[in-house]
Amino acid sequence: MNPDRDKAPKPPPPNPFGVCFLVFLLLACDYGFRLYNLAVQHKQLDQAQLMQTQNVGALSQARQLEARIEALSLDLLQVAKTNDAAKKIVQEFNIQWNPGPGTPAAPQASPPAPAPQKK
Repeated sequence: MNPDRDKAPKPPPPNPFGVCFLVFLLLACDYGFRLYNLAVQHKQLDQAQLMQTQNVGALSQARQLEARIEALSLDLLQVAKTNDAAKKIVQEFNIQWNPGPGTPAAPQASPPAPAPQKK
């Protein structure tokens, strides 16, 4: 028997740097994905701010239109008290006056003038 043959070569000790490198690589990938998602969110936020500034003009136009339509519908409700055509429009479109908490009351129409009496 050969004494050199009985001695098997010892495997090298495990390298701790390989494990550390693997952990570092996984953390770097996680950070990369998070950074990418953050960039996408930032881009979406910029687009939302741009859309908001573009919609400011439309919002002010809608407010003006709402005020004009409200005044028109109040006038139509007043006319509907005495006019059959206006009454049909009010009934067809189901126009109602429901004043809100900060809304002034609807203007009251003056009573119709008495019809001249025949003598």
